[in-house]
Amino acid sequence: MSAAAVSSPLVTWWLSCHVDYACRHAGACCRSGWPLPVETSVVPVIAAAVQAGRVRTVDGQPAWLHESAEAPEGTAGTFRLDGAACVFHAPRAGAAAASGPYHCAVHAALGHEVLPASCRHFPRVCLIDDRGVRVSLSHYCPTAATMLFEHEGPIEIVPGPAAVPGALVPEGLDARDGLPPRLTPVVLMDLEALTAWERVVVDTLAGPDAPDGTPAEALARVRAYAERLVQWSPGKAPLTALIAGLRATDAALTGFGGTIASAERGSDGGPYRLERQRRAMRVVAQACREPWTWPAAPANIDALDRAFVASEWPAAGPIVRRYLAAKAFGAWVVYQADAARGLVRWLQLSHDVLRVEAARACGEANRALDGDLLFIAVRQADLVLMHYADSLLVAQAL
Repeated sequence: MSAAAVSSPLVTWWLSCHVDYACRHAGACCRSGWPLPVETSVVPVIAAAVQAGRVRTVDGQPAWLHESAEAPEGTAGTFRLDGAACVFHAPRAGAAAASGPYHCAVHAALGHEVLPASCRHFPRVCLIDDRGVRVSLSHYCPTAATMLFEHEGPIEIVPGPAAVPGALVPEGLDARDGLPPRLTPVVLMDLEALTAWERVVVDTLAGPDAPDGTPAEALARVRAYAERLVQWSPGKAPLTALIAGLRATDAALTGFGGTIASAERGSDGGPYRLERQRRAMRVVAQACREPWTWPAAPANIDALDRAFVASEWPAAGPIVRRYLAAKAFGAWVVYQADAARGLVRWLQLSHDVLRVEAARACGEANRALDGDLLFIAVRQADLVLMHYADSLLVAQAL
């Protein structure tokens, strides 16, 4: 990578529902029991603030760093945990410990730039390539999930602020030194075509011109588009021209008995759907990094879905489609698998994991799916998809 590539500012792209993200100190990341790595460079600043009394641990003890001889180069260790919470994550003044509101003592006293890199980046998930930086968010973060639920209107891909304040190049999947994504095992996709394809997928799922229909119908439409893409080969009309004309095929994909309607009926009902959901949960469970694990789909998933989810899923459609658009935007799978069928399979997996988690949440609450239970399901789906499961192992399974 050239020095110019490092020093030149990168254009940063967001989804319009996420572009105004700012930490609201919900504390999910700080109270999840994760070992949060601390870079050697920030240790003296935090240590001096603790010694001066500017920053206090939740239990009042001066020790805050869990040092490790096995830590990667440049990392001193991890923040000490108090139970399942970072030792610096404490209730704000006058708040009860059980109810919050919480804040990070380091963030409050020293500012965002002193936080370790993992804390500064969460919940951002970045893809960096020669087009710039694409920033998606993990909806395990309650603030990110709330933005997904509260957003009104369509979703668009828009330019926005730097992914991480103060970081010229954020951490994430950096594909600038690699080959462009595969369209098929023998054909690569240029970045101009990748950008056009990503916009078509996001727009089909939740954009200004998104066709009406269920999430399954939207996925079937994207799947049909992907199948048209993989038929392309060099020497034909430019791939960007094919992508630009995909929406013109909609008339052939809809209507009574059309491809989309029949695909939705065939792939989202009965035993096929259940087996697909069970397989999705096996894929993510097998991809989980130690020591994290994830439970299989409930044994009574069919009964739970029929009793609590199926009738409410159409009403949840707009939120589910926005969720899928977020999974399509800046998706690592386009580099780790391929940009057409691989992306579609990733979206289908994400949809199936979300629906299983919706059924699980409903079963535990013993009531039909509503906004609160869907919120729980979205957070749980992203907890396993974005944090517990290794993205490369998931891509290989697709």
